[in-house]
Amino acid sequence: MALRILEGRSGVWCQGTSGTLLLPFSHAEDGLLTAEGRAAVARSGIAEERPPRRYSLTVVTATDCNLGCPYCFQNTAPAEPGRFDPPRIPRAVLDDATIEKIAAFTGPRMRSAGTDRLFVLLFGGEPLLNPAACRALLSRLGRLAPVTASMVSNGVLLTPTAAKSLSALGLRSVQVTLDGPRDLHDGLRTTRAGRGTFERIIANLAAAQETTDLRFTLRINTTAAVLPRLADLADQLADRLDASRCVFDVAPVLNYAGLYDAGIDHTAAEVSAVLSGYAAALGRGFEVGWPGVGACGFCTERDGTTGAVINADGTLYSCWETIGKPGYEVGTLQNGYTEYPEHAWVSCGEFAARESTTGSASFADRLTVGLLELLRSHRRRAAALTAGVS
Repeated sequence: MALRILEGRSGVWCQGTSGTLLLPFSHAEDGLLTAEGRAAVARSGIAEERPPRRYSLTVVTATDCNLGCPYCFQNTAPAEPGRFDPPRIPRAVLDDATIEKIAAFTGPRMRSAGTDRLFVLLFGGEPLLNPAACRALLSRLGRLAPVTASMVSNGVLLTPTAAKSLSALGLRSVQVTLDGPRDLHDGLRTTRAGRGTFERIIANLAAAQETTDLRFTLRINTTAAVLPRLADLADQLADRLDASRCVFDVAPVLNYAGLYDAGIDHTAAEVSAVLSGYAAALGRGFEVGWPGVGACGFCTERDGTTGAVINADGTLYSCWETIGKPGYEVGTLQNGYTEYPEHAWVSCGEFAARESTTGSASFADRLTVGLLELLRSHRRRAAALTAGVS
């Protein structure tokens, strides 16, 4: 994988599959590393491919969803006027027989990969529409190898009972999406009957923090309306949640298949707004993830080498973005990976990259550099404060 080289205020940032390195300006020229820069990268090891430490599975437990978000990449068309239930990918529900096939499929591939641990991502739709299968899957896979699990959930059904039962089976983190402060969120992230969900989600997360050790990634789906209010949202959340156990992650909404225009124009002002939101979140004690370009255990290597993405009906896909989409099937649990057209293997973010323009690519680069500089400054201040106290 090629290095990503970005010039910032503090120097030249180099991102590889195994880490990020900050080099002096003199180590790059016209966007390329000098001999001295290449030597520094080689010494750092950030460009080295490291063998996987665990086998990774994304498993859909239910393709249905209890929400009707208009921008969801699993929608197949907009909702009819006045309705909140856009049509979605075909319905499928994980059952015990398919769970056994998942276990039979996974064991040999773990041995081929030389791994003895599992990472499992519970996915949907909304995975908690089928909580019994979530528990059964983690329990069954736990007999294969030690399991660390995460889940992508809308949070509406994440009751303390559900959180505790899954935590006991290896669930360690949950990604939950918010669409801005309550008034904006409740205008977009509604039930399929049109009811707002903000209060229920936050109450569930607060209760889960009280009863489990779960950590949360708060994915802030950001539209043009949300951008100037990211700091307000950070304040609202910090007043209700333990910020030290939450990652604040700003994600501009993508216009998948032209179904929803979020009004993001990829301007310098929008970069500044996102960075201001991150700064506010850091100030309130939230974690902010270090941007990277590491390999994905699910889709970087083809045909189940390091991981697999499995729909509830046992169909294999390359990536979470293609689950349930006709023409993107790459095999089945029963037959393994079969011949498929080249376009069917999609890696993380590839759809976004296909649709990207020069402006959006530049936007991503500016945002990455700005966030790297922000986190560096934040860490330096924290280290100085710690040194002062000691």
